[in-house]
Amino acid sequence: MKKKLLSILLILTMVISSSSVTVSASSSKVTQIMANMTLREKVEQMFMMDVRKWGDDDLTVLNDSLKDLIRDYNFGAIILFAENVKETKQTFELTQDLQAAAISDGGIPLIIATDQEGGRVYRLGSGTALPGNMAVAATGKTSNAYKSGKVIGSEVSALGINTTLMPVVDINNNPNNTVIGIRSYSDSASVVGKYAAQTIKGLSEYNVISCVKHFPGHGDTATDSHYGLPIVKKTKKQLLANELKPYKTAIKNGVDMVMTAHILYPKVEKDKVKSSKTGKKESLPATMSDAFVKKILKKEFGFKGIVCTDGMHMQGVTDYWNESQAAINAIKAGVDMLCMPVTIRSKDDIKNLDKVLNKIVAAVERGKIPESRINDACRRILKVKMNRGILDYNASDYSLEKAQSVVGCQENRAIEKQIAEDAVTLIRNKNKTIPLQITETSKVLMMVPYSNEAGQMIMAWNRAKKAGLIPEGAEVKTANFNGDGTVDSYKKKLDWADTIIINSEIDQGTRISNKDWLYMGPKNFVNYAESQGKTTIILSVLVPYDVTLYTKADAVLAVYGCKGSSVDPDAALKSGITETKEACGPNIIAGVEACLGTFKPSGKLPVKVPTLNKKTGKYTSKIKYKRGYSAK
Repeated sequence: MKKKLLSILLILTMVISSSSVTVSASSSKVTQIMANMTLREKVEQMFMMDVRKWGDDDLTVLNDSLKDLIRDYNFGAIILFAENVKETKQTFELTQDLQAAAISDGGIPLIIATDQEGGRVYRLGSGTALPGNMAVAATGKTSNAYKSGKVIGSEVSALGINTTLMPVVDINNNPNNTVIGIRSYSDSASVVGKYAAQTIKGLSEYNVISCVKHFPGHGDTATDSHYGLPIVKKTKKQLLANELKPYKTAIKNGVDMVMTAHILYPKVEKDKVKSSKTGKKESLPATMSDAFVKKILKKEFGFKGIVCTDGMHMQGVTDYWNESQAAINAIKAGVDMLCMPVTIRSKDDIKNLDKVLNKIVAAVERGKIPESRINDACRRILKVKMNRGILDYNASDYSLEKAQSVVGCQENRAIEKQIAEDAVTLIRNKNKTIPLQITETSKVLMMVPYSNEAGQMIMAWNRAKKAGLIPEGAEVKTANFNGDGTVDSYKKKLDWADTIIINSEIDQGTRISNKDWLYMGPKNFVNYAESQGKTTIILSVLVPYDVTLYTKADAVLAVYGCKGSSVDPDAALKSGITETKEACGPNIIAGVEACLGTFKPSGKLPVKVPTLNKKTGKYTSKIKYKRGYSAK
């Protein structure tokens, strides 16, 4: 198809839809566009490409080679990463250049996506980070999920990003999970569904495409599919009773896209296909499973939107399948859009892109993939683009001034701050340690496993000082114990302090069984300080399963987020910095502020916290703290 011909069709159908906004007119619009697309162009529309780097450099400005690529190919989507979206003006210009290249000569406007989840996974360097899903659920207020969705929707849409690959609806029912954790709202299917629905509603306020992930569920895994292929031995009945429930809720609430997971479910998908890479018959992960995609998601759940894969470059795929076979398997299973099916880092990679595209087209022409399957995928993509106004993209609807006034604005940062504060959960408070009573002679040591967390601790101190809670004469110091959990290395500072606040950042129980420094540091510091009669506070800054570990600490709080800041603690102290213009996680700041008494913690555990078998590093079925717990 010549792009100029498509341009005429788009203009004509815009007139039709603007004069008579009906379902039939909208369907006619998509039908007319597709009638003039070649098979190859429909397949290209199914590709979500990344432009993370060009050569070894981060891609922040669209170069001529990529402009030509996007102009010449009919890609349906581009996904942006942190390497691409570092600053507001730069990001805005990048998205506008991407669309300009796509629509040149009348091409179809792009879905421009990013993983702006909030919390542990956020992309916008100058945006609002937000405290993340588990923190949002810890507030006990679904209205905070709606607010989070609105904040994200307002910022990405102002930048020209029309899709955010969230909310995560995985149920974190496996405490040994290393990839989901605080990205999940809860270990309860109903809680996850309720909060996800409100997030989707908030995104829709700004006409932003939402994407729930990772279907059918990555919460009950102990392997990260970026680095391997997880196996979940659950039956369909078990999945319907738990993991799959949030997807039904999301579909009911108008989610536009569902992302599949590279996970094996051998009790549901029993087919195997011979791999041209391994030479063996390999089991099919959910991404390549018609039992999940066609039968459950599309037929039983009635999902009419776009089914998109997780990154096809992940080891859960590449260990077993080459690019062409992986793509063909996924398309046959019912997938509509392939996320990062081919890596493009130079002009030389275009040959491989053509190879994969040609093999997919050949598979259709030989009858291995029904052409109706390609048409269904392309139609779904175009319908979502139409419903979200992407087909009517007009550069004049966007402005740098608006982007700069919205991204990371004070109003959004205020919402971020309030949600983070609402989430802080008090787990233990011996002798009413919290709020701390800071006096003129107080000496407070704040210990962190990673240096970028220290600045946030000091930002919280400065906020409390600004609020009149820190008298003149009180002193604060920080210590970064990265890689070294021994008391001797920090004895001078520990002896100096009368109060010690320590960040505990444990992502898996094996940190304890292996006596990893991330566990041994906080444990040794607490035990030594307790023996010296000092006050100790633990902030659990990742998944809250570590709150049971430090029995000698005077107080324990959970804040559900560990994203750091570029603010240097010494500079913060000297200049009294209390905020930063760059996006940074608000969770640690809120936790320290709660310790210092700027507000009273009111959050509740959104997950059950089990006991840990310290020998095996595995969490047990015995529950120490119930979901909904908080100390009085």
